[in-house]
Amino acid sequence: MRIKFWGVRGSIPTPGPTTARYGGNTTCLQLMPDDGETFGGEVLIIDAGTGIRELGLELMKLPKPLKIHLLITHTHMDHINGFPFFIPAFIPGTEIDIYGPLHYEKRLEEIFAGQMDYSYFPISAAQLAAGLNYHELNEGEFEIGPLKIQTHYMNHPVLTLGYRVSDGTSTVLFTGDHEQYFDIMGDESSGDDEEEDDVKAIVEQQSQRLIAFFRDVDLLVCDAAYTPGEYETHRGWGHSSTDHAVDWAIEAGVKTLVLFHHEPVHSDEQLDEMEAYARKRARDKGAALNIHTATEKIIFS
Repeated sequence: MRIKFWGVRGSIPTPGPTTARYGGNTTCLQLMPDDGETFGGEVLIIDAGTGIRELGLELMKLPKPLKIHLLITHTHMDHINGFPFFIPAFIPGTEIDIYGPLHYEKRLEEIFAGQMDYSYFPISAAQLAAGLNYHELNEGEFEIGPLKIQTHYMNHPVLTLGYRVSDGTSTVLFTGDHEQYFDIMGDESSGDDEEEDDVKAIVEQQSQRLIAFFRDVDLLVCDAAYTPGEYETHRGWGHSSTDHAVDWAIEAGVKTLVLFHHEPVHSDEQLDEMEAYARKRARDKGAALNIHTATEKIIFS
């Protein structure tokens, strides 16, 4: 399989000369087989940040009607706010299956429609001409055509799913937004040794479940928003550092790591430095790990 990136930034779009090389759109990925753009005529997309607008224009060149599967890691704005600009959603005959984590406060359909409320957007979700089918997910497995998809809860301030996708030959995994597991009590610990041991055990258990989810994937697209120094002042924000991404990939036996969720404040030059740092860390650990930085319009396989 191959991945083409249409949006690589986190939080907010960052257009301009300092981000032009890697790209300034928010999260959107397209998964494709080696021999084309669709899996038996069906399109597979992960997340609907602002990058999905250009992807939609590209998909309009394909034979109609379109059958699209859209996997949503979570419903923060930078992962869904491109959907109202996704042209295939306005075309009669298009079928779009939207998958995302089950929320207990609002249904997935309500969240998507909410951002198209007249207070925020001139066209309502009811005016979309495509057929929209919503699927709310927990951890588990399901299939889309020839693809086997596994979901896993990630560590982020809203319910977030990572997606592991296999075609029987290769496997790719996208974490979405994720932070290492840690003791959230920190310095506010109760002083109860037994309680602290329980917390440490839970952190270790979740960390090992994560490594099992990553185990032996061919291509891991991982949140690596921060440098190690930046992470220390952003702990609890729901994102990871280059150190975390590299160490997880090595421990899990990943073949290729792609650094993702670029911070809005990071210029192309800073991302170059982060990639060089990550590669050095892998070399210093004696790992034969391929490391790249997610770049818009570039295909990784």
